Amino acid sequence: MFTGARIRLLAVTCAALFMAMLDNLVLGVALPSIQQSFEASMSDLQWFMNAYTLAFAILLIPFSMVGERFGRKKMFLVGVVLFTLGSALSGLSENAISLILSRALQGIGGAAIVPLSLTLVNGAFPENMRAAALGIWSGISGLGLSVGPLVGGLIVEGAPWQLIFWINVPVGMLAFALGMFWLQESKGERKPIDIPGILLLGAGLFGIIYGLENGNDKGWGSALVIGSIAGGLLLLALFYLLQRNKPHPFVRFSLFRRGSYAAYIFTGFWMNAGIFGAIFLLTLFLQQGQQYSALEAGVRTMAWTGCTMLTAPLAGFAVGRFGNRALLATGLLFQGVALIGFSVLVVTFGVDFPFGYQAPFMMLAGTGMGLSFTPLAHGVLSSVPDASSGEASGISNATRELGGVFGIAIGGLIFQSGDAIRSASDFGDHIVPALLTSAGMIALGLVSVLLFTRSRAAKGANIAPVQPAGEAS
Repeated sequence: MFTGARIRLLAVTCAALFMAMLDNLVLGVALPSIQQSFEASMSDLQWFMNAYTLAFAILLIPFSMVGERFGRKKMFLVGVVLFTLGSALSGLSENAISLILSRALQGIGGAAIVPLSLTLVNGAFPENMRAAALGIWSGISGLGLSVGPLVGGLIVEGAPWQLIFWINVPVGMLAFALGMFWLQESKGERKPIDIPGILLLGAGLFGIIYGLENGNDKGWGSALVIGSIAGGLLLLALFYLLQRNKPHPFVRFSLFRRGSYAAYIFTGFWMNAGIFGAIFLLTLFLQQGQQYSALEAGVRTMAWTGCTMLTAPLAGFAVGRFGNRALLATGLLFQGVALIGFSVLVVTFGVDFPFGYQAPFMMLAGTGMGLSFTPLAHGVLSSVPDASSGEASGISNATRELGGVFGIAIGGLIFQSGDAIRSASDFGDHIVPALLTSAGMIALGLVSVLLFTRSRAAKGANIAPVQPAGEAS
C-alpha cells in the first residue's frame, strides 16, 4: 500500500521533478520581455533556452552514475541545491551573460534531479506498486513540461519576468529540507569514476546537441553545424570503443543486448522526437497562425496537458493488467493519429477554424502521452537489475532529451523549407508536412515496441525494493 513514508518520498521527489521539467519550456513566452530588458540579440535568446537544455542533457548520465556510487539521496539533494541556486541567480541576472550562466547551473541541477528522482521512486516501492508510483512520477514529469508555456504566459502578463525563476526558490528550499528527513539513502553498483569516459561522453553529446540546435539558424550545410555533429559522433564512437573493453565500464553497453531494454530506449527517443517537435510547432500555430496571445494559447493547450496529467497516473495502475507493451503501443498510436488528424484539419480549413475542431485531437494526443510515459519508464527499469537502475534511468532520460532536441530541429527544418512564410495562411501550408514528419517519427517508436518488446511487463526479477526511512520491515 501507499504508506505515509512512501507518500512523503513521492511528494519530495515529484516537487523537485516538476521544477526541473517546468524550466525546460517555461521561459519561451518570456523571451520578448527579457530581450527588451537586456537589449539581447537573437543569439542571446537562443542561449537562454539552450544553456539549460545542453547542461541538462549532457550531465544526465554522469549524475546517474555518480548517484549510484556515492548515494542517490545525496546527489538528488545536491541537484535540488544547484537548481534552486541557479533559479535565484537567474532572477537576479542583470545582463545576458549572467542569465545564460545561471540557466546552465539550473540545467546541471536538473540533470541530477530527474534520473535520481526516478531511481528513488523505483527503489522505494515493491513490484506490485511500482507501476502505480511511476505513473504518478510520469504524470508530474509530463505536466511540468506541458504547463511551462501556460505558467510563463500567466506570469509575464501580470508580473516581471524574473518571477518565472523566483517561484522555484521556495519550492526548492522546501524540497531540500524535507528530503533530508524523508528520503532514505540507497546506492547501486560502486563502479570506479571514469573521468575520461565522462568527458568523452559529455563532449560527444554536446557536439551533437549543439549542432542540432543551431542547424536552422546557422544552416545545415554550414561548417559549424556539420563539424559539431560529426565531431560529436566521432567522440561517442571513441567512447564506445574505450568502454567496450573495460572491466568496469562507465556505461555497460551489454545492457543493450536485452532486447526489451534497447527497444524501450529507442522508442523513448522517437516518441520524444515526434511529440515535442509537434508541440513546439503547434504552440507557434496557435499564436502566429491563429493569432492567439501567449496566455490564450497556453490556456488552450490545457486540452492537451490536462489529459496527460489525468491519464499518466491511471496508466500506472493499468500496467499490471495490460503490460507495458500494450499501453505504450496504444499511447503512441493515439499520438500519431492526433497529429495526422490535426494535419487534415489544416489541409481542409486552412488556419481559420474554431478551437472546438482541434480540441479533440489535442485531447487524444494528451491521452496518448499520458498512456506512454509510465510504461516507458517502467519498461526500462523492469528490463535491468536493480543495481543498474540508475544507469538505465540516466541513459533513458538522456536519449529522450536528445530525441526532443532532434525532433524540434527536424520539425523546424521541414517547417522552414520552401517559400518564405508571409501570412497566417502560409503558416498552415508549412506546418502540415512538419506534423506528418513528427507522426512518422512516432510510428518508428511504435514499430520498435511491437517488434522488439515482450507482450507483458517484466516482473522485476533481480529488482529489490528499498524501504523509505521510517517504514517497518
